[in-house]
Amino acid sequence: MQFTTSTLAAILAFTSSTVATPLQARQNALQDWKVTGVAVGTPSGRPGSYPWSSITANITDPNEINLGTAQSDGSTVIVPAGSQGINCVAKYFSKGGETPLGRTWPCDPVEDGYWTMKVLAGSSGSYSSTNFNLKFTHVADLVYQGSQYTASFEGEGHFEVGNQLAGTCGGSGVCGWGLAPGKNPVLVKANKI
Repeated sequence: MQFTTSTLAAILAFTSSTVATPLQARQNALQDWKVTGVAVGTPSGRPGSYPWSSITANITDPNEINLGTAQSDGSTVIVPAGSQGINCVAKYFSKGGETPLGRTWPCDPVEDGYWTMKVLAGSSGSYSSTNFNLKFTHVADLVYQGSQYTASFEGEGHFEVGNQLAGTCGGSGVCGWGLAPGKNPVLVKANKI
């Protein structure tokens, strides 16, 4: 069997394109974020008690983020994997009837960007400290040789007592919830926005 040079080149081109396509797709897929901590605290509501409720969460992005090619020198601009949104805290005046809905809450500062958290209604369609969703946003933001490179990602997870959360309420009405045993980490699907 004889192969001409053009036939051999066509076979190699077809083979390399079919092999490269699944690899490229895998490289572009984002790994799930990992929520490694959620703590919910609500006050008793008794006269003279502390009137603030809070939700505190920690999350890790295991993805290395490619922000593109630098205009100045053609190098690839990368934000390393492992960025963490730590101490994302929603603190609200529950004694006054407030909820944490509709606000963007900051996480501790990080290098190469920032993290935020939003509290959303839970599976019941309303907010409860025992049933809610958390939407995290990770903005990768880097200045390289005088130019800014940025990309934004978000992911949302559900948290409910009896599933992802466990804890207790005391006789005074003070309640505290955290990630249930065996539920750490809670995986959150990340998407580029």
